[in-house]
Amino acid sequence: MRNDLLGDRARHDKAVKAFVTFVRTYSNHEASYVFRIKDLDLLGVAKTYGLVRLSRMPELKNVDRAGWSDVDVDNTYAYADKAQETKRLFLLSQQANAPAKPRALPVDKTKYASWSDKVKKKDEKEKRREKKDWKKRWLKTQKQEGTAGEERVNEALKWNRMESGESDGDEWEELAREERMAKKLKKGIVSQGEFDDAFSGL
Repeated sequence: MRNDLLGDRARHDKAVKAFVTFVRTYSNHEASYVFRIKDLDLLGVAKTYGLVRLSRMPELKNVDRAGWSDVDVDNTYAYADKAQETKRLFLLSQQANAPAKPRALPVDKTKYASWSDKVKKKDEKEKRREKKDWKKRWLKTQKQEGTAGEERVNEALKWNRMESGESDGDEWEELAREERMAKKLKKGIVSQGEFDDAFSGL
């Protein structure tokens, strides 16, 4: 069979195409519990198709190739059809003369992001920049005055958190504290009066 395929490259191309199609169809069969690709002798199937070398395909990745030997085939392995052979030789000469392609640069994913996402990110970036500038100016004025009291700093930080949407964190902390106190009350560690005093401001 191999000798027949070595006579014409076109026959070999058809055999490779048929082999790949058969294996893919077999592996994707609806009755996969009957037609299991693991149980199929892929090297035997390749031999029946008369393949000169095995195709690169995932199904053949873990196959033991002990009973297989590739045939040494170089560029002299030709098509019987003269027009097809001329085209193949022309393409080979073009590939040999063509300069090596430079590696493609990684694709910038932000370039293909949706317009609304870009606008949203730009707005967020602008807000962060404004806050940063405001903080720099505020710290500069406090330094000049020489009275950068702790209360003012805390007030500025609180304002900054509220602006950035982190005020929810304070509410969660307060809720967690209340829950801890409720557990202590239930266990009898604190009295009802102490519990009420702790949360009288709420």
